[in-house]
Amino acid sequence: MKRLIVMGIMAGIGTLASAAQLSRADSGAIALRGPIAEGDVDKLRLLATPGTTLLRVNSEGGDALAAMQLGRYLRRQQWDIAIDTVCAGSCALYVFPAARHKRIPADAVLALQESAFLRAQASPAQMRRTLAEAGVAAEDIGSETAALAARLADTAAQEAAFAAELEIAPAFYRDFPQVTAQAESVRRRFPDQEAAVYWWPAAARLRRCYGIAGVDEGPRAVRLAPDGYLYVPALSALVMGDQALQDCP
Repeated sequence: MKRLIVMGIMAGIGTLASAAQLSRADSGAIALRGPIAEGDVDKLRLLATPGTTLLRVNSEGGDALAAMQLGRYLRRQQWDIAIDTVCAGSCALYVFPAARHKRIPADAVLALQESAFLRAQASPAQMRRTLAEAGVAAEDIGSETAALAARLADTAAQEAAFAAELEIAPAFYRDFPQVTAQAESVRRRFPDQEAAVYWWPAAARLRRCYGIAGVDEGPRAVRLAPDGYLYVPALSALVMGDQALQDCP
């Protein structure tokens, strides 16, 4: 169990204990609530009918590989996606960009975090420190570090294959460090110095820089502060815009 917890920490999984809840929202839509986990795509298939064309989501992330499976299913079926409240982590990285049309209503947020590619760049020292902080016994650190590195590398490779299949530019999974660097100065303005950093790329950037089209982002521009961020106290989240990023080629 401890090893699963550590894998989850490094993979950006908020919880490993439960899967998403999927239910029929109406005749044409299915609602997904909670963390994405293995087997969720099978639940989605069972609920889908010939008239289903929309997935409504409220998810703070989950398992990367399970989210890629969901994304592939949406792409094959040509479904749309609508964010009810939040689509973060693996939901934002893999499920959202795979849909045909993508809607972010006025009160919803798209929130990206580190991709599998970036997590796989962690040094052995960083991995050992994470394992030690998670309580892994000293005598197991060496073997568990090797296992963790292999798991991260495999997930990163599958992410690259996913991006190529969906024709998503690799930069979509690599630009986040520039956002986090900008976030450090912004975070000092708030009492919650441990606020998690997220990235909400604009629809225009998603289309021009990463090949992710069909995004209706609602009033995103007016919701961000003048210098480009949104602080969400309820989630202890600092959601950054694109101000730290150069324009794409």
